[in-house]
Order: sequence, then structure tokens, then C-alpha cells
Amino acid sequence: MSDSKPTAVDHVEASDDHTAVVGASQVLKDFEARQHSLTRKQAIKENWKAIAWCLYMFYTCIMFGFDSLAGGVVVGISEFRKDFGHPYAGDYVVDANWQLGFQAATLFGIVFGGLITGFGVNKFGRQPCILIAYIMNTGGIFLQFFSTTPAQFFGGKILTGIPLGCFTTVAPTYASELAPLAIRGAITAGMNFAIVLGQLIGFGVMREAAFYTGKMTYRILFATQWGYVAVGLAVLPFFPESPYWLVAHGRHEKARHNIVKLHGPDYDVDGQMAEIHNALARMNQENESQGSLAECFSKKHIKRTMVATSMFFIQNASGNAWVIGYMSYFMQLAGMSAARSFDTTVGMSGLMVVGNMCGWVFVEKFGRRNTALYGTGILTIALFLIGVLACIKSKNAIWGQVVFMGIWSFVYQGTIGSAAWPISAENPTSRLRAPTQSLATMMNGLSSCIWSFSLPYAINPDQGNLGGKIAFIFGAVLVVSFVFIWFFIPETKGRTYTEIDELWERNMPARHWKKAQVVTVVETKDVN
Repeated sequence: MSDSKPTAVDHVEASDDHTAVVGASQVLKDFEARQHSLTRKQAIKENWKAIAWCLYMFYTCIMFGFDSLAGGVVVGISEFRKDFGHPYAGDYVVDANWQLGFQAATLFGIVFGGLITGFGVNKFGRQPCILIAYIMNTGGIFLQFFSTTPAQFFGGKILTGIPLGCFTTVAPTYASELAPLAIRGAITAGMNFAIVLGQLIGFGVMREAAFYTGKMTYRILFATQWGYVAVGLAVLPFFPESPYWLVAHGRHEKARHNIVKLHGPDYDVDGQMAEIHNALARMNQENESQGSLAECFSKKHIKRTMVATSMFFIQNASGNAWVIGYMSYFMQLAGMSAARSFDTTVGMSGLMVVGNMCGWVFVEKFGRRNTALYGTGILTIALFLIGVLACIKSKNAIWGQVVFMGIWSFVYQGTIGSAAWPISAENPTSRLRAPTQSLATMMNGLSSCIWSFSLPYAINPDQGNLGGKIAFIFGAVLVVSFVFIWFFIPETKGRTYTEIDELWERNMPARHWKKAQVVTVVETKDVN
């Protein structure tokens, strides 16, 4: 069969408000019917090569979790404070402005990296963007490793931050395009698993670094990242570009070649090509080209852009920077030694990894919407309980806060920490998936700035002195977030991109998507 495009799907009105009838070619209808019929086991067996490349993309994002942790904990290493700080009360301290500057450098890099990647992927594809990101990352690690002044270290944080913005932009979109329908949510949610795993590895490296002396007690945190880069670069030459990107740039034969490479010669290549053509063209008629960042804000797409980016604001507004960053501090307030609190924090990180793995099951069993909705509800209750306990002046109450922080950590990773990624990747139209994810990365970085810069002033005893009472603020924001999710986040579980586009185009209320039916009928003519 040729790679002929099916006509843009015409609307055929149905009597039921929750039923949509769309037209398609026989090839497309057969392909999508088979995708719906595959069990998870069958989908993994048929698509294991494509899944392996999704895992490679998530491998790049392990560095996101590792670097974000290393950049924060390095200030707690005495040798680093000695080299980059000044004497104070018999010890050394790094100036608070530089500490904020190091955080700002990483966050700026992530935002800027997400922005330029949106343009770069559109024009050049993912492979060149990843290559440039690795080169910049290598330079940033080099500068951090050999830096002798805070200014040099600041420059290194910017250079490592930009690649992080690139990796978190390209990985989820690539995974959502290659993953089979039956496990698309679980695969895309693996993005968060990579980040949490990077943090856990960072804790392990930090613990081993304690056996070194001198500058290597902190430099080993940066040198380890060269190993990540080496493995990533070794595999990159074999990286297959997504068929969606290739078709959008008119490289149809290369797209067919990559589909065969990712699946095998017996795979329904014509069916997937028909699906790709339809997904790229249906929201813009005969234009299959990649969309732009500006188009994401058009009247036609603004709501989808808002849905795709909102979950990252909600993630940061749920208190993740506070709970994850200050848990050890609260344990020490409860009388736990610094060393014991560190070990317990590592254990909590392991619990978060398990929670994220549970998230793979939740997004497929309960759906993206329900996982995010009920997860937000449980997190809200946990935060209000932490706030109430913070009002009680007792060490036992502090232990209660620590317990609920642990519960929060598990629930967060299993719900909104996991569900945000498939929600952001599945809701944009296929033409705008890459630029929308670029905006989501920017939203992640910008909303992180709000809490990263305000938390020290809100919590520290010499400033706002809120302590655990800040949980009331996070809880209140999540109440609003719960309402937002109820009205605006649709259920995309088990939906092909054709079906998702159709329901969006019909302005189907988000809370009705789960029971909505999309019936595909064969059109009387195909475009040859």
C-alpha cells in the first residue's frame, strides 16, 4: 500500500451527546482497532524495541534528579563551604545570595533549555538537540569540578541546567509517540521514575563521598555525571527519530524505515503511517508540518496548552520542594542525629521510588484524571494534618509531621508526580506536542522558582518562622487545584490521538470523557 493520507476526519453527528462518530480509512480503522485489542503483555512483546528507546530517553533524565539533588546538598558539605564560603562562628558558610544564585542558575538553565529545545526539535529533531545538550553538560560538569570561586560554580550550574531543560522536553514527547496504547501512560510516567532514581543515586554517591578527603568530598558528586554522559553519547548514534517528526518534515520513507526498525518487518507499517498522517493533519486539515510555540496560545489550542502545562504548576504548589528538601531538618528537630536523619531521608527516597512504580499501575488502572484528582485530595488532607500538628508544641507532634511527610512523599510520587507526564504529553495535538512540552518544562522551572526562593524566608526562624504551618498554604493551593482538575483535566487513558483530538474538537466536558464513545466508520473514499 502507498502512504496515502486519509482525508481529514469529517464530523458525523450522533444522537447521544457522549458519542462521537468519526470517519477514517479502512487501514486506519483496522490499525486502531488492533491497538485497542492488545493486552499489556502483547503490547510489550510487539513493541519492546520502541520501549527500549523510551527507556534510553528516560536515562537522560536521571541526570535531572541527580543534578538537582547535588546542587542542593553540596552546600552541606564542609569542604565545599570552606572553598566557596567565608569563616563564620568557628565554621564556614556560603553566602545566602550565592546559594540562591546557584538555585537560580539551574532553574534559569532549565527554563531557557526548554525554550530553545522547543525551537530546536521543531527544526532539527531530537538527536542533534540531545548531542548539543550532552556537550554543554560535559562543559558544565567540567566547570563545576574545577571551579575555585562561586562565580565559576554559578556558570557551571547554568551550563548543566540548560541540558536538563532539553532532556525533560524531548523525553516525554518521544515516549508518548512510540509507546503502545495499552501501556502509554505507564511508559510516559517513567519520566518521573528517572528523576526520582537520579535523586536516590545522588544520595548514594554523597554517602560514599564521605570516605574521600579534601576537595573530592564534593567534586565526586560532579565527576560521577561524566559517566552518565559517556554512556548516553555511546548509544546516541543509533538513536531512531520518531516517525511522527519524520512525517511532519516530509521524510515518509525514513519514517517507514524507522517503524520497521522499532518493531519488525511483520508490523502493520501502513496502519501506523495512516495513524500518523491523520494525527498530524486532522487538526490543521492538509498541513502536516510541526506547529510553533505561538500556535500553542491560539484560541483553538490555548485550553489544551493550559491543561498540558498546569500539572507541573500543581506539582510544585503541592509542597514537593518543602517536603523533600526539609524532611531531614524536621527529623533533627525531633531529636534525631544528623547522620541518622540523612539515612532516614535516603530511605524516604527509596519509598518515593516505590511510590512512583505504583504510579505506573495507577495511571493505567484508575486513569490519568482519577490518579491526579484523588491524589491531590489525599495530599491536601495530609498537608492540613501536618499544619495542625505544627501548631502543637511537642516533639511527638514533630514526629507526627515526619510520618505524614513520609505518607505525602509516597502518595505524591504515585499520583500527581506520575500522572503529570502522560497528561502533558497526551493532551496536545500531535503537531504541537513538542512545543507544548517545551512550555511545560518552562512552567516547571518558573513555578519551582516561586517556592525555591520563598521557602527559606517563610520557614527560617529569623524570617517568617512558619515551620510546618506552611503546609496550610500548600494545602489551600491544592484545594483550588482539586477543583481545577475536576473541571479541566480529561481522561485520556485508552484513547488514540485521533480520539483525543476528536473529543477536544467537540468541546466534550472533561468529566464526561471517561464515558464518551468514539465510533470509527470507514469513509466511502480514500485519498490516493
